[in-house]
Amino acid sequence: MQPLSIVLIAAGGSEASRPGWWDGIFRHWPAQSTPPKLELLTAEQVLSDSRATVAIKACDAAIVAPVSKHSNDETCVYRVLDVLQQATVPALMLVDGPLDRLDEFHPGSVLAQALDSPPQALAGMVYALAQRQGSVRALDQSLKMAHSFQGETAAEIDRLHGELLLAARVQRDFLPKHMPVVDGVECGVLFRPAGFVSGDTYDVCRLDEFHVGFFLADAMGHGVPAALMTLYISGSFPRKEIDKGGYRLVPPAESLRRLNRELHHSIAGPARFVTAICGIIDTRTGLIDLACAGHPPPLRVSRHGVRAVDVSGMLLGVVEDFEYQQTTIRLEEDELLVIHSDGIEAAFSPTKPDHSRAGNKAYLTHLASMRRGESLDSLLSAMERLGVDLDNQAGSFHQDDDLTILAFETTSKREPMRGMPRAEQADRPVKFT
Repeated sequence: MQPLSIVLIAAGGSEASRPGWWDGIFRHWPAQSTPPKLELLTAEQVLSDSRATVAIKACDAAIVAPVSKHSNDETCVYRVLDVLQQATVPALMLVDGPLDRLDEFHPGSVLAQALDSPPQALAGMVYALAQRQGSVRALDQSLKMAHSFQGETAAEIDRLHGELLLAARVQRDFLPKHMPVVDGVECGVLFRPAGFVSGDTYDVCRLDEFHVGFFLADAMGHGVPAALMTLYISGSFPRKEIDKGGYRLVPPAESLRRLNRELHHSIAGPARFVTAICGIIDTRTGLIDLACAGHPPPLRVSRHGVRAVDVSGMLLGVVEDFEYQQTTIRLEEDELLVIHSDGIEAAFSPTKPDHSRAGNKAYLTHLASMRRGESLDSLLSAMERLGVDLDNQAGSFHQDDDLTILAFETTSKREPMRGMPRAEQADRPVKFT
């Protein structure tokens, strides 16, 4: 067993430096322990000699004596104690003066005792201070390592934070900068990711002089994997084919079928599963062709309530050759077509369930309000009202899911076309008062 190392610091005069001055304390050192290794230093050496600094850092405890309240060198004593504290060395300070003045010398972690205290008591104190120093050094080393790891972790978090911000910026660049301005159609959007990046993506674009195309897709999962899939979808969604003889608009059902085949052959795992809905609006007739793949059905919102359009299909990426159905509708006057991701169900859920949100229809009431009161003034007013409703929901600052809402309104009156498909007659009514 290595002997304990004790530094003796003569801080108050020459008396403490005389041979044998410390013997009274160490004669009472615990008998079962190895006698300590002693080293005598003066206060001046502690403050100016680099070798003394090395000795202090290596010792297990220090004794500072004698310190007199009436000494003119009080500042020097406090500087010595500061050196000991910086080196995390425990110290016993022996004060030559009344006991009621000991607190005036107490610098915090240093133990202060009267100079004339019983030697056996002083020996026990120094022994206890020195014995604990091994644990103190181990804790100090652990603390330094923790600080080092904390710094590295903080740097890594900052790096990931910067990458997520960049990913969010890239994802935003793939979204429309503004809605297309086309006679006969108005468009509105609410896009609210649950985190830095979103598993939702959408697009609304002018396909030619008389057609506007749109889609909304929701990749399975959250975070970066889902966001990467949305970038792939945005770049791969078939809208229009161009050749030397002109161009052809890809029908919505065919767009879903082709995208489904590509996703089915990917190796992205569960992240390849995507719900989507897409359509084409003919601005001359007001007809809207729609196709759906596992997505919540589009909704027709009017002053009379909300009706779901009867169109459905399988989730993308599951069955390679699935044939998606297509339906055609025509909006009535002051009627909106609203397309949304399933995040709206969580946003307007009064109970915020942790798992399945099936059967929750509270959000339909809020969608119905888009065609009431001041919301009738314009599509912009309707979207602003819906945004306010979302902000007023409990937990709106911490969304459970990504949320995207697209809304369309046809703005010109047209005569019914002969032979127009009546798919809207099969719409399922969901009305609210």
